[in-house]
Amino acid sequence: MSDWIVPTPDLLMGRGMMGDGVIEIRRIRNAVEAAGYKGPIEVEIFNQSVWDMPGDQVLALMKERYLEHV
Repeated sequence: MSDWIVPTPDLLMGRGMMGDGVIEIRRIRNAVEAAGYKGPIEVEIFNQSVWDMPGDQVLALMKERYLEHV
């Protein structure tokens, strides 16, 4: 799970924290679950600025954004 930042700062490392981009994450999740998926959801954000943050800060932000947007 990640978001797509527009304009994209980098094709690989330009993904955003959920809520920072243009993807309608909750809408997609609802459609996937309606199709029968009940498995895990992985958060994987390729973004150097996120990677440079202290781990506890990243986890707190990730939890907040996941609950709000996913």
